[in-house]
Amino acid sequence: MVQNRVKELRKERNILQEELAAKLNVSQQTISRIENGTSSLPADILIDLSKFFDVSIDYILCYSDARHTLEYQLEYKQVSERNYQLCRAYERLDKSNQTLIFQLVEQLSKPE
Repeated sequence: MVQNRVKELRKERNILQEELAAKLNVSQQTISRIENGTSSLPADILIDLSKFFDVSIDYILCYSDARHTLEYQLEYKQVSERNYQLCRAYERLDKSNQTLIFQLVEQLSKPE
């Protein structure tokens, strides 16, 4: 049920109804009514919830158990594949070059 998904997502983030309401620019009563199922979920709030929790609208509406959109899943897969290829290339290096690469990455990732 929609109300359970909203409540579940809110509790996962460990935020109060008041905090979620403030983030979405609605009243705490609106969040309470949505979570209790006593109010319908307006499209603008549905979109804001989706963006805030970084989940698909289908997930919030219980049309899908996949939290993220297909676009997000494809992007994640591409990043994972790229990271896998980098790790494989790193593993093919000899130990001295691995050390050099590791030191370079540490140096480049230091905050300025």
